[in-house]
Amino acid sequence: MLFLNKQYRFLLKGWLIVFCLLLQACVTTTNSSLTDKADPVVAVGRYVTLGLEYIKRDDLHRARKHLNRALEISPLDAPANAAMGLVYHQEGETVAAESYFKQSLETDPSYTRGRSYYGAFLYSVDRIEAALEQFKLASEDTRYEGRSQIFSNIALCQLKLGNSAEAIEAYTSTLRLDRRNGRALSGVTELLIQSNDFERAQHYYNRLVRLIRERGMQHSAQSLWLGIRIANYYDSSQQVITLAGLLEQMYPDTEENQLAKSLLGKKITLNGASR
Repeated sequence: MLFLNKQYRFLLKGWLIVFCLLLQACVTTTNSSLTDKADPVVAVGRYVTLGLEYIKRDDLHRARKHLNRALEISPLDAPANAAMGLVYHQEGETVAAESYFKQSLETDPSYTRGRSYYGAFLYSVDRIEAALEQFKLASEDTRYEGRSQIFSNIALCQLKLGNSAEAIEAYTSTLRLDRRNGRALSGVTELLIQSNDFERAQHYYNRLVRLIRERGMQHSAQSLWLGIRIANYYDSSQQVITLAGLLEQMYPDTEENQLAKSLLGKKITLNGASR
């Protein structure tokens, strides 16, 4: 695997694709509404919805129970097979999980949600090129509601493959679909800093800062470190000191804080030598 420097690792840290981001919203359907007389298509859909909800709650036993019922009615149903793949993956049964994901896509190659699940599975087992292929196929579905997330997943794959330019392009695709995607704003800013494209980095960082303010959030260690490097590039010494002070106060034990201290130490040394 390609070595990732410290800045690139910040992009991946905590951002590994999790299936819960792709699952459906909470449901309130109960077992009492599912009877033997129900329309089979409706029953399968309800069992799958319940199964996904239990997966979100990490109740895999109940999830499996409902998904098995769905598969008893319709063994080749694409959503049911894809959801069962999620169950097996969370249990660490990768062979079985992949079998269900493949069955889902064999039944319905246009089932984009299932393709996203499969791409996330492949990413999690470090089959990055295969994951990228699945995400690229999924991104072609312009009607899929989670398309912006798919482009972010493409960016993560490109990043792990060492393709920073392609990762930047994927993040900008995310932001065309979802201008307020904080992770994409942070990710593209980091990559542009790494590419020494500070003008564009500042543009996206300013958008990130506005988003943080509008949502009443506080800066993360990463967002402060982004700002420190941009301010340092533009010789905004006061801004560097302000952001570094916040980083030290809020996140003293982070790697970002140690890097900021190192940067400030070098800056002081250089300034002293130039006098």
